[in-house]
Amino acid sequence: MNRHKEKPVVIGKGALEVHLYGNSLKFYWQGKELTANCGFNIAVNTAGMWADSSYSQWEVLEKGETYVILNNIWHQLPVSCTWRLEITENYQILWDVHMEVEEILEIDERRAIIIVSSSYKSWVNSFEEGRFPPIIGWQNMPFDNLSSKLVGTRFSQDPCMVPFVLEFDDNQYGRIFPLIQNTSSDIEAHVIGAKMIDYHDRRCFAKGRYKFFSGTVSFLKNEPELDQKIENLKTSFFEREQRTSKLANKKGVKVLLVNFPWQNEKKWGVRAGSRWPHIKDKSEGNYLPFPFFLAYATALLRKNGIEADLIDAIASQIPEESFIEELSKRDFDVLVAETSVPSFNYDIELLRKISSLDFPIVLCGPHPEIYRPQFLEKNSFIDFVLFAEYEFTLLQLIEDIAKGGKSFSSIPGLIWRDSKNSIIKNPPRPPFDINLLPWPYRDNLAMERYWDLPGNIPHPSIQMVASRGCPFGCDFCLWPQLLFGGRKYRTRDVGDCIDEMEYMVRKRNFKSVYWDDDTFNIGKGRMLKFSEEIIRRGLNRIPWAIMAKADLMDEEILNAFKKAGLHAVKYGVESASQELVDRCGKGLDLKKAERMINYTKSLDIGVHLTFTFGLRGETKDTMKRTIDYALYLDPHSIQFSIMTPFPGTRLFEELDDEGKIITKNWSFYDGHYNCVFKPDNVSGSELEEAKRYAYRLWAEHKRKKRGFSGDVERFLNYCRDSGFKTACGKAKSYLNYVIFHRSKFIGKI
Repeated sequence: MNRHKEKPVVIGKGALEVHLYGNSLKFYWQGKELTANCGFNIAVNTAGMWADSSYSQWEVLEKGETYVILNNIWHQLPVSCTWRLEITENYQILWDVHMEVEEILEIDERRAIIIVSSSYKSWVNSFEEGRFPPIIGWQNMPFDNLSSKLVGTRFSQDPCMVPFVLEFDDNQYGRIFPLIQNTSSDIEAHVIGAKMIDYHDRRCFAKGRYKFFSGTVSFLKNEPELDQKIENLKTSFFEREQRTSKLANKKGVKVLLVNFPWQNEKKWGVRAGSRWPHIKDKSEGNYLPFPFFLAYATALLRKNGIEADLIDAIASQIPEESFIEELSKRDFDVLVAETSVPSFNYDIELLRKISSLDFPIVLCGPHPEIYRPQFLEKNSFIDFVLFAEYEFTLLQLIEDIAKGGKSFSSIPGLIWRDSKNSIIKNPPRPPFDINLLPWPYRDNLAMERYWDLPGNIPHPSIQMVASRGCPFGCDFCLWPQLLFGGRKYRTRDVGDCIDEMEYMVRKRNFKSVYWDDDTFNIGKGRMLKFSEEIIRRGLNRIPWAIMAKADLMDEEILNAFKKAGLHAVKYGVESASQELVDRCGKGLDLKKAERMINYTKSLDIGVHLTFTFGLRGETKDTMKRTIDYALYLDPHSIQFSIMTPFPGTRLFEELDDEGKIITKNWSFYDGHYNCVFKPDNVSGSELEEAKRYAYRLWAEHKRKKRGFSGDVERFLNYCRDSGFKTACGKAKSYLNYVIFHRSKFIGKI
């Protein structure tokens, strides 16, 4: 094919143009070609053989003046790729490639490269530089497989040959390493780019769509611009080096772990320890979960001789200004903070403010945004990220820092910067035996503030866990998919669980226990043993509650639980439609669940049920049936929410691929007030409306059940607890609703 006789497909802005000739993608500056051979190229190595995009069929799907969307079908493999190239105002090419795999394919390595003119004399790798050797054959510049932020090329006698760099901004599926080569003498060009070597367990690609590569090609109009870019990398690296290296001379590294304050006006948020982080509604009252991961991490550090403390600013209700002042007074060396999806923007801004206090910052928590290496690139004031379960990752990191370590490559679950300022994402940490963890740290926390009392179990109540993970596949559930690496379920020793319960009740004087497991009641034999051990120790007089799966229950388990003191159960039902429940992967048999819910109630065990609006396939009819079903089941208490596709879940990925995610402003991902996606058959506002109506109908349901005498009893209780004036105010508000506003909600959806 004679490409030069073809009419090229061209996009451009100012001096910069990109030309598609057949299967070659080249770029030009002021009419001068900066590339060689096929220019832009991607390649894969499968079963020891290389295949690349230059041997493929290209097609233009969409084109504008400054952007083009291309599809290329590979002849060598069952693969097609969609490319998007866009030229921005500041002379950058945004380069994004997705790969569609048509059948199972094992890929050992992926590459995204630019073949550049031999007129360029020098290469750049982060803040390293060197000259290309004479072209005598294929030759790699050695970089010891260290990850990099950018690669580039510079210096030419031709003034039109401006320097440019390829910056990597996506590493979701593996590690990205720099690739700088000389080609063979018959091509006579240089190669710059990225090679992506996936972890072994991620090299098998099933049929489906995957991110192949994402990056930015930046053109610098003169050499000093590139010098400044390199200098900025050096400066940020050496500043971070100073922060960590000075700790090596200390006798011990002091660690402060924090659950940041999080407020919106007068409303407090719920973050650490919550599967559903959000700004609380006034109807939730004192609800506050215990920050288990932070508390376990603190206890593990202390057990290993490291001085560690924990501040829960939400539990202690420390406002932001007071919190920063408190940090400035504290004697510590490393700060560890946990973030979440909806609090993310707030957390990052707060971290930016406190970074001036000049200590290394470690960030963790269930948000995939921080698990991507480019997050550290964009936020130079953060030094380390711990991804997934982080207790042992943090322990190893602090031990290595204390020893003066410069390389942290042996710590699973860590993202860090190497000596060349490259971002390294280590392999994930395999699931560990949770019996290796000590009991969570609780000594200096405001324990009376942690409040989760299903069935009105008495307060103060201690929150505990007897297991981690869940073997079921709800597509919306965040922790199993992001923190626990899938359907991995691990249990604590029953004896140790009851030891902790006994200590908390008899030594610390807690009046009840809430077991906050993802799914508590897995394994009938273990459940019966659990009940027997509680009874044997005489703890069955202590009320306790659990979060459980209704169709895993049976009469024998519930009878044993009742004898052992079970006072209340939280069951997730989600919808009245079996089809919708099946579609989300919950694996719940609604008929058996209903039977077990009724049997639980018959034993006088309180039942709290949760429902959500917006499962795949939701309609107005299924929402109405769900509300009717919730009232029919008549639990002790109830929760309605709007389905929230948290990033990192299968649900989010599916909706994102379908273009149904409305916003990626994480502040809206609260499940309380906003719908952040386009539902299948209803509108987002209809989901929000259904939630409001559901709670109004539930309030009406309770009002009818308690009757006039119940209303009088409530009024007297308010008088006793809050005073006559407050009780009268509530009575007035209630009567105003019943007389003037009730009809707006009742019987409508």
